[in-house]
Amino acid sequence: MTQKTKINYLLQAGLIIFFLLPLLFAGCSAPEKRLEKKRLTLVYRLQSGLESEIKELRLEHPIEISREQVMNHLLSLYYEELSLMGKGKYVFSPNDALEITPLVTKALNRIKANTILYYEVDTPHGTTAGSIFRAKGKIHWRFKIIKGSDFANSSFPGHRGSTWRLVPRGGQSFRQIKNLFGSRVQENWIVSGLDLPAKSQRSLRSRSSQKSSRDASPAPKRKRTESSSTDQGELEKRLQFLKGLRDKELIDDNEYERKRKELLDQFL
Repeated sequence: MTQKTKINYLLQAGLIIFFLLPLLFAGCSAPEKRLEKKRLTLVYRLQSGLESEIKELRLEHPIEISREQVMNHLLSLYYEELSLMGKGKYVFSPNDALEITPLVTKALNRIKANTILYYEVDTPHGTTAGSIFRAKGKIHWRFKIIKGSDFANSSFPGHRGSTWRLVPRGGQSFRQIKNLFGSRVQENWIVSGLDLPAKSQRSLRSRSSQKSSRDASPAPKRKRTESSSTDQGELEKRLQFLKGLRDKELIDDNEYERKRKELLDQFL
């Protein structure tokens, strides 16, 4: 190969690379659109870059949903802690829901067909994060973290490493993944219609109870009596559960006595 031929060859190769580079970069995923405001972060994420469980879905976007509908969903989402002393709790407080509803609603109404909405909410108890999208006429709420606790980053036995799971309520159900061995329930994934069958009364109930406590002086005493009765029933239920663990030899006598003392100290 002559010197001139080599030069021509290198020039041609350089031109090819020059024209191919923009195409290669164009093929890369575009930067995620991100909005950060106070305690809320919203990100549009491409469906093609997500897990197969979401990739296989046919998304129905944008989502025509009102603020009232979004607020009702946020106030209705419920979960339970998977521990001996665990309790059922709402995912979002009324203040959280009031603050994030306008931006979440706007984002869902503008979401594109090939993206899902990922969000992070900073709460006093830790970050809550997850994804929202629509498929098969249903809205999907898939949680990654609730109040600082990752769904798959703990070691509670019997629950695939999670310390919490969602609790479906009226009009809600778990997402089920079907495979060769049957179906598997996703306990961090709630599916429901855009319109829930009942409207959450949490905020109204809260205001009502605050007003009654200010206006009625005998109320605290009666409430304390009712609370004592409820606590007694809860104590008996937990002691029975603890005794069952010992009878099944899931805990030893020392652990039983230690947990029993903790329960008595808490409720008495």
